[in-house]
Amino acid sequence: MSPNFVLFLTVVTLVIVIGVPSGNTGVKASGSLWRETIDRFFESLKVSIGAEQSPRKTSRMKRQSPDIGDESTNSYEIRTSSLPTLSDGRTVNTRYMPTLGNGYLGTTVYSDSVYLNGLFNGVGSASHRARIPAIISTRINLTTPDFERRATRKFTLNAQDGFYSEFIKCEFADIEHKIYVHQKFIRLYVVDIFVRMNPATLGGGTISMAYPTWNTSEDIVFDAPRQYRGNWQVRGLTRENEAGGKGGQEVNIFYMLPLRQISISGSNREANYTMIMSIDRSEANARQEFDSAQQILQASSPAKGNYDLFMQHVTEWRNTWDRGRVEVEGADIQLNKIVRFSQFYILGSLPAESPALAPIFSDPFYGCGRTSIGRGGVVGKDYQGHVMWDNEVYIMPAVLPFHPGMAKNQLRYRSATMTAAAQNAARLGCPGIHFPWRSGFTGVELSPDAQPSGPPPANCTGGARGSRVFVTAAVLWAIRQYISLTRDRDFMINPIYKGCDLSREAAKFLAALAQKSPADSRYDINGITGPDELHPNISNDIFTMCGVALGLHWERYFTCLCQRSEDERYLYDIAMQLRIPFDYTKRIHYQFKGFDPAIDRPIKQADAVMLIYPLNWNYSYDIMKNDLDLYEPLNEEETPALTWSWYTIGWKWVKETTKMRSYFLKSYQTYLIQPFKIWTEYKERSAADQDIGNVNFLPGMGGFLQSIIYGFAGIRIRPDMLEVNNPMPPPGADRLLLHRFQYLQSNLTFIIEAQRTTIQVVSVAALYPLILRRNQTSAVEESLKTGETIVINNPWDGFFIYTTVAETCPHPWDFTFMPYGYGPWPEELVPTPATYTAQFGPIWAIIAIVIVFSIGACAVYCVRYRRRQDTLEIKAPTFAEAQRNQEERNGKSDKK
Repeated sequence: MSPNFVLFLTVVTLVIVIGVPSGNTGVKASGSLWRETIDRFFESLKVSIGAEQSPRKTSRMKRQSPDIGDESTNSYEIRTSSLPTLSDGRTVNTRYMPTLGNGYLGTTVYSDSVYLNGLFNGVGSASHRARIPAIISTRINLTTPDFERRATRKFTLNAQDGFYSEFIKCEFADIEHKIYVHQKFIRLYVVDIFVRMNPATLGGGTISMAYPTWNTSEDIVFDAPRQYRGNWQVRGLTRENEAGGKGGQEVNIFYMLPLRQISISGSNREANYTMIMSIDRSEANARQEFDSAQQILQASSPAKGNYDLFMQHVTEWRNTWDRGRVEVEGADIQLNKIVRFSQFYILGSLPAESPALAPIFSDPFYGCGRTSIGRGGVVGKDYQGHVMWDNEVYIMPAVLPFHPGMAKNQLRYRSATMTAAAQNAARLGCPGIHFPWRSGFTGVELSPDAQPSGPPPANCTGGARGSRVFVTAAVLWAIRQYISLTRDRDFMINPIYKGCDLSREAAKFLAALAQKSPADSRYDINGITGPDELHPNISNDIFTMCGVALGLHWERYFTCLCQRSEDERYLYDIAMQLRIPFDYTKRIHYQFKGFDPAIDRPIKQADAVMLIYPLNWNYSYDIMKNDLDLYEPLNEEETPALTWSWYTIGWKWVKETTKMRSYFLKSYQTYLIQPFKIWTEYKERSAADQDIGNVNFLPGMGGFLQSIIYGFAGIRIRPDMLEVNNPMPPPGADRLLLHRFQYLQSNLTFIIEAQRTTIQVVSVAALYPLILRRNQTSAVEESLKTGETIVINNPWDGFFIYTTVAETCPHPWDFTFMPYGYGPWPEELVPTPATYTAQFGPIWAIIAIVIVFSIGACAVYCVRYRRRQDTLEIKAPTFAEAQRNQEERNGKSDKK
């Protein structure tokens, strides 16, 4: 009989003797430890006897051909010879064409519309982005069918330089048609047309263009156009006010008269034309940028003027990429492109970082909608451009480490709409502010099914009444992430951003909504709808409860950072006593109170899985895995693109690499439309699917990028540190690069490979000197210095980066009171059979395990004897008691 088999029988016997842990809290902690040790033993046994674990059979979507429609090998460029078309095979399907934008203006290539940030038309739920005619948008025709039949066309989307172009090679000329939304002059929509006669041609030729007319908009009433210095200007008003009542929003357009034909023949062998339109609410600002562009165009020859205007746009886009980006390198060129173009579409929907003329104070960035600023002009489509919680949870974290200024503007939208949020909270009879499920220009609730009916109850006692409380908790979470990464004092106190007020009022609402149960002094939140919208009007949604706990703990800490004297101890008491739906015996979270996996299925989003990320909730790894195992088969397959990225991060965190890879592929492969890497909300297999989902779906892109940054790279943003856990490249990549990751105003580049991680210290801020500490017992603190490179071999244990600047504010506790054993066990304290076998050999390993398990069995027996589940009463310490306990522990540490 082999020693390994003896070891196996010993462990099985001990498990039978000990039995399954009961609901008693002390037993649960012990059971957690034994189960983790047993799991590790079986893993060790599998390696020692050469056993192979049979993978669970799962359906895998067919991967798209890597060369479908894309002829370019550059990671920043897509080049194709064909465009997506409708069923007739000729008409361009603009649904799958790329969007171009700068956060202020946006358009879809070849569409007849341009959209302006915050310009909406329609009352209430009918509010949608107001369609501005794209007066200079066109397709080029070659006038004769013979020329057209023999011509070749190439279409290029360049993410590095931010433009789309069509190159036509015909018998008489080479033609380039370029479209871009200017990244420097943010009010400009620009079209370039360059024609050069073919040297072999004799007679030349003519190209023609057709354009939308200036007054073709159902959303805007335009005055008659007026001449302006040889060009034109027109003013309009939206037809309806979003909040009801009279008076629409003003829009002003300055534009050049579009060219209808361009002919080349004889000595006229080249033609270079640039057409521009400038759009703004303010007539003065629209005029100023139109004049600036005209001066550049007329400063020298037309060719040079066009080039200069274009290069200012290109330079700004390249500067944007240089400020920070995610990049992967490896054999899978399509993965490289998906990463790059996902960032391109998101960045194009966020405010340009260095505009020539910034928007005026009263014209903030009006949030990031779900389907980019180039869409949203049709009621019932593309969420009509409305802002939802994706602004903070799915989109902002993808850009925060690289472009914190953009994230700051995303949060400014919430501070700009605090008045409407206060009215929203008042409808529930609550103090503070509560942000709506869908909002636009005014910040009022635009979702028809999210409006509570009847008069508000007194003192917030009527529950949430179906409201999505998690949206307000998500705004608090986003503030937490932003401040933890930047320590931006300007955001806290500047009246433009009102960060301190924003956080306080949101926490005030969440605290008031939690109702104390007289039976056990725990707090419930009733009548809420969680992210899983298939189960509305429930109690104690798990994501909401944990999000509220984090928000309340954060506000107590943030009040100190804001240097305010308010007594926020009550927030601690509520946060510690929130009721978390948790099965103590099975060690799993239930999605809400009364959740039954056999009945409450399917689910649209796994709220419990989102505790792992984005919430970074503190709990044991075995519970994480139990939650993933429970909700994985319950999740409906026809779920939005954003869902599977959270599973990717979850499986990576519990070290299930096979499932991690599977869900990573699943998170993007079936949601991409080639060749322009357009993300769909749902899987679109037919024309009928186009009536259901939405396209250029930014939350799907943001979730995908977060699975790389916070999953594979292992980044976790904590209030007191930057944590990096088990970094690795994603499947299909050899290297993962986080270029110019910004932490506490310092700049770091992470180069992550399979066996090592390299940190290039680009700069270290004098205000916050940084320390690196590897997650090893013998590790020492290493000061980071500008210009140095640090190589960490075999970085699977991870490392931490934090500042040496001492902080007087106590960090948030980040948990709700739960039984002992709920929190994560330190890895180094858990004995493993593999460790014993390596050190002492198989015989002594058996003896060591028997001793350890015998002690554990005694502990379990004692706890079972002394405690009964039916009489157990759990009570969290008061704030004063917790503070006193903490001071005692600090005193003991100081003595040591």
